[in-house]
Amino acid sequence: MTAEYRVLGPLEVLLDGEPVAVPAGRGRVLLATLLLRANEIVPVNELVERVWDGRPPAPDRAHKTLQTVVLRLRQSLGAANCVRTSSRGYTAEVGPGQLDLAEFRRLAALGEHRTALALWRGPVLGDVASESLHSEDVPPLVEEHLIALERRIDEDLAGATDVLVPELRSLTEQHPLHEAFWAQLMLALHRTGQQAEALTAYQEVRRRLADELGTTPGERLRAAHEQVLSGETPAPRVVPRQLPPAHPHFVGREAELARLTEVARPGAPLVISAINGIGGVGKTALALQWANQAAHRFPDGQLHVNLRGFDLRAEPLDPIAVARDFLVALGVPAQELPPTDEAVIGQYRSLSAQRRMLVVLDNARDVTQVRPLLPGGPANLVLVTSRNRLDGLTGRPVALDVMDERAAVEVLTERIGAARVAAEPDAVARLVERCAGLPLALGIVAARAAYGDPLTSLADELERERLKALDIDDPATDVRTVFSWSLRSVSGVAADVFVALGRHPGPEFTVEAAASLAAVSVEEARRALSELVAGSLVSTTSTGRFLLHDLVRDYAAERFGELSQDQQVEAQQRMFDHYVHTALKANSLTEPRARWTSMAPPSPGAVVTPIPDVQASKLWIQVEQPVLLGLVREMVAAGADDLTWRLVYTLHLSMLRQGLLAEVEEVELLALAAAQRRDDVFGRQRLHRALGGIYMAKRAFLEAEFHLRSALRCEEEMDNVDGQADVSRGLALVYEELGQHQRSLDILAGLYPKLSDLGEYQRGCYLAAYARAHQQVGDRERAIELCMEAEVSFAGYTGPLSMPHANNAETLGDIHVELGSYAEAVHSYRLSVDRMREMHHTYYLGEGLVRLAKVHILLGEHDAAREHLAEALPIYEMLRHRGTEEARKLLISLTNV
Repeated sequence: MTAEYRVLGPLEVLLDGEPVAVPAGRGRVLLATLLLRANEIVPVNELVERVWDGRPPAPDRAHKTLQTVVLRLRQSLGAANCVRTSSRGYTAEVGPGQLDLAEFRRLAALGEHRTALALWRGPVLGDVASESLHSEDVPPLVEEHLIALERRIDEDLAGATDVLVPELRSLTEQHPLHEAFWAQLMLALHRTGQQAEALTAYQEVRRRLADELGTTPGERLRAAHEQVLSGETPAPRVVPRQLPPAHPHFVGREAELARLTEVARPGAPLVISAINGIGGVGKTALALQWANQAAHRFPDGQLHVNLRGFDLRAEPLDPIAVARDFLVALGVPAQELPPTDEAVIGQYRSLSAQRRMLVVLDNARDVTQVRPLLPGGPANLVLVTSRNRLDGLTGRPVALDVMDERAAVEVLTERIGAARVAAEPDAVARLVERCAGLPLALGIVAARAAYGDPLTSLADELERERLKALDIDDPATDVRTVFSWSLRSVSGVAADVFVALGRHPGPEFTVEAAASLAAVSVEEARRALSELVAGSLVSTTSTGRFLLHDLVRDYAAERFGELSQDQQVEAQQRMFDHYVHTALKANSLTEPRARWTSMAPPSPGAVVTPIPDVQASKLWIQVEQPVLLGLVREMVAAGADDLTWRLVYTLHLSMLRQGLLAEVEEVELLALAAAQRRDDVFGRQRLHRALGGIYMAKRAFLEAEFHLRSALRCEEEMDNVDGQADVSRGLALVYEELGQHQRSLDILAGLYPKLSDLGEYQRGCYLAAYARAHQQVGDRERAIELCMEAEVSFAGYTGPLSMPHANNAETLGDIHVELGSYAEAVHSYRLSVDRMREMHHTYYLGEGLVRLAKVHILLGEHDAAREHLAEALPIYEMLRHRGTEEARKLLISLTNV
């Protein structure tokens, strides 16, 4: 028999599809209250308050009377009874698919908003008479309904919008201060050609907000207004779903889960809750259990990161780098990320301010690592786990201790079954004692027990294991005994792979990396990792990669240190070769024009990961970047100079595009030193040139000049004319930024006699830069000639566009403006803008649009100017461009023209 419970409308109970009578009065209030908090224990005192609507009987009779109400309810429900009793209260125990509210939340979290909304049959619990229930419990559900309705309409706005206008007019009448519905109405009207009506709607809601709330339109309304004015179509909002799944065998921790729910009530301002406790005590499992249960309350997404605060083999994650990753997850293209740390944090907080998100910051080291990652806005919640108490945060801590004996036995019962636990109680007690109450150790013991060995034999075997404890007062250190014991139960190959993984810098690794470290085939490594996962020594990620808990990795590192010196060196070399040769392969796909000198083949046993195409290569570099950065310092310490500079140079463009200027500067200086130690002129040239680009991006022009001059000397030493042209263009740009236009012209003029030695693409790029230099010293006639020569060279090139293509057209536009040929300037600027669009180069696109708008103003074409400025302004604001205020004022000045 199947029971169903419905609260999204009149209260209903069905058994095999047939209605079940629910008693009137207090029994209905009791069932409704329990169903709204299904599978949670509701304390007796709270139920008394709710059932009697804040006017309970005398305390000596209240609990007994409540028991009577419960009894009558159970009798009425019969086989559909879901009410369970515990020592702390009552709960409605419902399974997947039985409760419409839970199903609504599940579907909404999956983005299936139309299906979720179909479950609503009318006002929530409209037939349940309870003033307190409708004033306290129902309003948050109504808000969830409105949010799902917003999301469904957002999805529908991508299609035929004419059918949405009547619905949205009705919604704005029912909810006259709900800004999202007004913004959607404006966009629906705009996309059906009713721009005037859309602007009228904006004026109406603006008056309502001012008159009734004393506020001005929020970000979403203003954005819709700008879209109507500019005619642009908004991209759909990206909703990240980064939460790893909850642990499949999570048990216990009821008090801690209740504490988290208490401090994170809906409608509260920004909440920061920190879970702290020793390593292996289950902080991450608790956080993910609660986060997955509460995900439906955060419809705008869930962000998650392991900050690696206590990883002995790698540095804690830089919060600015994490914020950049969060921005990408929120829909900001990597090439459009802000250039400075302050701008990154500002944009992250701005984007999150209008959302309702859950941010899980796992394994934080200290408050300074957490603060930059706190989102903006009052509707978000931040859940932090750390071994340290984060007293500097304004939040509510949840201290997590080791499990008591009862809870530890529950863990084993969940994993191996109540019958086995009951059959050998003495052995269970010994196993629990040896695990010191740590869930990590208990999980490993349960994994061993799952193979069917008698628990008494396992307890005897574990007690015979002896390892030196680092600190007998810290139960986390005793878990090393459990690791050793568990490792002896796997195959020899699996044990070898585990020990080899102690050399990996973390945090995550692939099967190919494991195979390289252990010098086994990929298939052998895959089977070994399956064994280690089954034994709870290795975990899998949602992306199919693997990781070790930090305590387990510390133990693996200890065991790796017991290998002979030769074995350690050989494993390290195989790991280096795996990553460097795979990185070079990826780089050859993403940067096919890059030049490289030959190098030694990979060591025997090192596996090069297959990378089939450009997309796969970009993904590999992006995913492996934390590992690769950790390897750089290890390579330097190991004296692997040739591998060091090659690995770092493969990361240059990827990190530059992400705006990781400080990080890439640090490792490139290490790589340059490595190339200098080898006296590798090619490596020195690569790194000097890369650092020149970094310092240009940081606007540190004197440093950029030094490195580019050094790179030019290397290119001259190698007699590489194409390389000389590339570096000379970089130097010319440095001098342009410094206002030293004659030096810019001089550095390029020295290469002009070698023009015929340049390849076609390089010739066009060089001519474009040389033209720019002539324009800046006032030689417009010669500049035009060179621009036209550059266009001829570009016309014969069939590869992808690059910035010199756009810059050349921009230079022509600048010359035409100086000559007063505004129509010709519009043509050239438009060509430059089109090329930047094709390259998705947003930063310079904004500047190009402003140039184009200013020429249209000179021609008196104000509508066109407004259009270009309306597109440029959001780009400037996102990047915190220094010209933002000027562009805004210019757009405002055109409003009434």
